[in-house]
Amino acid sequence: MKKYIICLLLLSVCCFNLHSDTEQSEYNSTSCSSPIILVFHNIGWNLLGAVTYNYGINFVGAGLGTWFFIETGIDWNWRNIAYDNRWLSNCGRPGLYLGYMVPGLIPVVTYTVGHFINDEKLLITSLALVQSLLLTLAIQTPLKMITGRALPGIVNELDHTRNQQTDDFSGRFNWFNNNFIGGWPSGHTANAFAAAATIAEIFKDNLWLKIGVYSYAALIGLGVTLDVHWASEAFAGALIGYAVGKTVGKSFSKLLKNNDSDNQVSFYVTQNTLGVVIRF
Repeated sequence: MKKYIICLLLLSVCCFNLHSDTEQSEYNSTSCSSPIILVFHNIGWNLLGAVTYNYGINFVGAGLGTWFFIETGIDWNWRNIAYDNRWLSNCGRPGLYLGYMVPGLIPVVTYTVGHFINDEKLLITSLALVQSLLLTLAIQTPLKMITGRALPGIVNELDHTRNQQTDDFSGRFNWFNNNFIGGWPSGHTANAFAAAATIAEIFKDNLWLKIGVYSYAALIGLGVTLDVHWASEAFAGALIGYAVGKTVGKSFSKLLKNNDSDNQVSFYVTQNTLGVVIRF
């Protein structure tokens, strides 16, 4: 249900620009109209770039790091600390709900503010945030469905019941169980770090903003490990989300500078035209 809420918030972003005046013979990336179709700017290459970011080390590190957390007992011991101290779990609960709401709300707020103050950078940033969220969901969802990681059982609500088992079950994976709600990696953490890395890449010169967004992402990751995720799932989510955010942020940063000289296929839309631009 909560994933549907995020989808509805993303759809509301699209509705802001359905009637914008974009009568152009061809798309100019620095125009003030910022057509909503830019959500799909270079999306295919950005998806590929996210998976292969840093030669794929982020994804390899996510897997190896998870193995290390399980084998050394970090996952199990951290889970037990949260399980035995309900106040810690309660402290992590706000991060759970913020992790659901913020990824959908921030693009809406950013786009709205950018629209009213006519700030092209904010408009482009909002669209970049939507794409980073879409790509993160596209990557994490099949991973969750494939791995079927057992829930830590820290909390007692709906799908997440308190598990009093005393034997270490942190290494339990129900492969191909098609459950995309919980499990490996942490979607909350991946979404948070994807958004943080996207913003940090577009606003490279704003140190305090970068500190703020990464602090937010780290708190989300910490919060979910006290509530619904193993510590290794937050670790993996952070690496995967960072790869997505850096890739998308670089792509949209080049778009803002109108300096995208690489080969690129992108879409554009006007009131009377829908087309594809191929740059060589």
